[in-house]
Amino acid sequence: MLPAKPLERIADAPMEIAERKESGVVVLVCRGRLDGHGAMVLEQAAKEALHDDDRSLVLDMKNVPYLSSAGIRVMLVLQKRLRDRGGKVALAGTGDFPRKVLEMAGFLSIFPDYPTAEEAVRVLGKAEERASLLADLQSPAFEVNGARVRIEQGSTRPSALRLWGDMDVVLNSRIDAPHLAVIPFSGIEYALGLGALGKSPEDVLPFLGEMVALHGSLVWLPADGNDTPDFFTPVKDTGEVRIFSGYSVSLEGPFREFVILESIPREGMRLGEIYRLLIERAKKEHLEFRGVLAVAWWAVLEGLQSQDIPTRNPSVQDSRFAQGAIPRYRGDTLVGFGIAVDLDLAEKHFDRAVLNSFFSPHGEENEGGPRMITHTHGVVFRNVAYDPGASLEGQMKKILGQGEFVDMRHLLDETRIRKAKIGIAPVSSLIT
Repeated sequence: MLPAKPLERIADAPMEIAERKESGVVVLVCRGRLDGHGAMVLEQAAKEALHDDDRSLVLDMKNVPYLSSAGIRVMLVLQKRLRDRGGKVALAGTGDFPRKVLEMAGFLSIFPDYPTAEEAVRVLGKAEERASLLADLQSPAFEVNGARVRIEQGSTRPSALRLWGDMDVVLNSRIDAPHLAVIPFSGIEYALGLGALGKSPEDVLPFLGEMVALHGSLVWLPADGNDTPDFFTPVKDTGEVRIFSGYSVSLEGPFREFVILESIPREGMRLGEIYRLLIERAKKEHLEFRGVLAVAWWAVLEGLQSQDIPTRNPSVQDSRFAQGAIPRYRGDTLVGFGIAVDLDLAEKHFDRAVLNSFFSPHGEENEGGPRMITHTHGVVFRNVAYDPGASLEGQMKKILGQGEFVDMRHLLDETRIRKAKIGIAPVSSLIT
């Protein structure tokens, strides 16, 4: 909470802001002058407080004695941002002078004003509840393993994974130009692996890194020592710019279903926990499941843990030992592609040599349950509205085309997810 100040000192006090969240509503408690400097403080506080899954904001104005156009400008920007998400900004306890300023500026009717922050939260919280109830009517929710889950049906057509390049070369030797596979932009919706964009194999060799293809966009982390991802979305595929890869796996076919998931624990769910949940569901619900799942992610992060490649012309073995220790990007948006393998089941349906050519053994987990391999690459965006009612694939295209690009990483299973809409494809065949 903010330190107490005598009321007579508030009039000339610089802006201070405390944050809390109630009933899904963000509350910013403002104290001091909302002038030019105060507007900058409010803008920064809102930037840190509003995550990509937030839609409602209350500005507690009880202890704001002064308001200028600079403050109104920030309030209008926040109102537009949240209205675009189907939400709103409300004021609470607005004093006489700020109210007169809003009235003279013609903006009093833009912001609903409630006597107290508690009343504002009650009203806006009901709107959040109605949105949740409407979603439940369309697709009833159930709880499982610490998650609140809803299901949307997809296509019943089978899906496959296709292999590009050579895992053995990547794992056990230095990659050279003759071993690079050429992946077309057209026709590839989802893929992950080790690659780069360029004109020729010789050009891309120094820049190969972790890569993910999402709806025709390529994002990769060049292994040039700069630790800075690159990003390209072509308008059309001319064939002159190509993806070169030492090893990649791409999805061919649709998603069987879409899982809308929300973590019940406030600290979010581990990526590995979610993969286990998805595998167990696939075993029960999909008779054709053979132990391999392809997974598209649209999620709100609670903290990202990554595995990176810091060296030139790396092998996958190099990448195993470099990992970020501090979770990042809390509240930001993640889109990505991943693969989860239940080895006990997959070995009953696929030749072990084929499985080894597709999936690196370093991803194997035990944790007292079935042996599992996971491999996930994710792209981080910021200031993207999370709306689980929207189409996953349509929203992913929108995010890739319009979102504020932040980062790309190979995700560890310790990455924590707050909310997600996940495309699930049980893989019926592995194509080499």
